[in-house]
Amino acid sequence: MNKLRDIKEEQPEEPTKAAVSGKNARMPRGLISVLNGSFLTRENVLGNMPFILFCAALMIMYIAYGYQTERIVRNLNSTGTELKEMRSEYITVRASLEKKEQQSQVAAGIKELGLHESRVPPVKLELSKKELKGTSTK
Repeated sequence: MNKLRDIKEEQPEEPTKAAVSGKNARMPRGLISVLNGSFLTRENVLGNMPFILFCAALMIMYIAYGYQTERIVRNLNSTGTELKEMRSEYITVRASLEKKEQQSQVAAGIKELGLHESRVPPVKLELSKKELKGTSTK
């Protein structure tokens, strides 16, 4: 009847993980607790609460930073688009103003008012200081 027990006793024991891998390859205690789930016990959670809260705060700040960065990029893109539109409007207005300032365009504009362009060049009047004293500047 004890044949089963005798067979078990005769089999050589399996070497432990520490013996197989040697002393140098031992896993850290923290990693083992994460892998087997013992870090979720009440005592460990309460003991590590400051670190857990710190990690949660870091995650929230990281997410907020991502949203802020996206908002800044969107603002930069819209500002760039607005700048391009304003530059093209500036070029258009400048070109139309230069065209309106041309001598031929001014002459055509004053014709509509009933004025005409003088073909006689202007004459410079020269007065002596005596003549200037006799005039009043009022």
